[in-house]
Amino acid sequence: MVRRRYQRGSLFKRGKREKVWVARWWEDVIDADGTMGRVRRSIVIGTVAELATRRLAMHALSERLRLLNSGSQRPQPMRTLKDFVQKDWEPVVLPTLKYATQKHYKYILKAHLIPAFGEFRLPDISREAIQNFLLTKLREDYSWESVHHFRCALSKVLGSAEEWNYLADNPVRKTRLPRREYKQERPILAPAQVWRLMIALPEPARSVAMLLVLTGLRIGELLALRWKSVDLGAQTLRVTATVYEGHFDAPKTKRSVRTIPLGPKALSVLTVLHKRAHDPNDLVFSTRSGEPLCRRNLLHRHLQPTCKKLGLPRMSWHALRHCHATLLDAAGAPLGTVQALLGHSSPEVTRQIYLHAIPAEQRRAVEGVEKLLVGPKWTQIEEVTQRPN
Repeated sequence: MVRRRYQRGSLFKRGKREKVWVARWWEDVIDADGTMGRVRRSIVIGTVAELATRRLAMHALSERLRLLNSGSQRPQPMRTLKDFVQKDWEPVVLPTLKYATQKHYKYILKAHLIPAFGEFRLPDISREAIQNFLLTKLREDYSWESVHHFRCALSKVLGSAEEWNYLADNPVRKTRLPRREYKQERPILAPAQVWRLMIALPEPARSVAMLLVLTGLRIGELLALRWKSVDLGAQTLRVTATVYEGHFDAPKTKRSVRTIPLGPKALSVLTVLHKRAHDPNDLVFSTRSGEPLCRRNLLHRHLQPTCKKLGLPRMSWHALRHCHATLLDAAGAPLGTVQALLGHSSPEVTRQIYLHAIPAEQRRAVEGVEKLLVGPKWTQIEEVTQRPN
């Protein structure tokens, strides 16, 4: 049995204006080829102002070396983050994620994480380095949501490294982001603007837009909807899937699997569309070959050009979901009801992001989403909707 080597380490001061204590010691490591090696570590354990005497500094160093000297600390790998991601994480872990998440994480790794940490050895990616990276991205005007996604992706990778014993723990867990400031900058259409937009849109963009406003579905949920999940008799539809770039997957969260009641107008739109259905497994919206419609094509070829032509705010499919949420709020729906209908994991998401205030004169006119949106002009839309493409 190899005798374990007890180390006291060494200390020295460094710096001119603000002096710091630098500690050094030897540590066993696993080289890239799997063999054991030995490297010398050197870190700053504190400032001289914090640790005024050598005795205090030695005590801090002893605490740092406690696990190493007790034999509890495993030899650390020399592998870099880039090597681990390319040889282990991408082939093994990435394929287990949803398709949309895979694409998102690939982009984040290539554009942000590998440039920042790719050449770091896994044990050398510290909490401080990660925290500085996150704050730097925020200062570079990336949104809070984007930086949150960067943090999640890095945590996913380093979490796998921890599970496979390449790391003692995941340093991302010790990092924090500033409190999120919710900015209600997304455009919300008034009911009269919704009418104008629906009348002007061509099919199938019109029916897609109408159902998003009337049901609050996510665009991926609507484009993945099949007739077997629509019950015209019970006036409900069931959300069981989502689609992204032709790839079907489970809905975003457990709460996203839900049953949505259909109002008279939404039921009317689906009834007209159902006349063209041939099989319960058919998609409600599909190409001639039966493939799901492309959300980007519908957006860039129809929705946004129509908004521009009408002088309306630049809209996205998700903004129409926001419209539905805000109209539910205006109709007096309780927060829990809105959360359930939208399939949110928490009421905080519903309250902070989706419920937008509307002018008082509009609020007084709102007695319910259907009452707002079903009027004389909807008859015109229904007539246009029923015309064949």
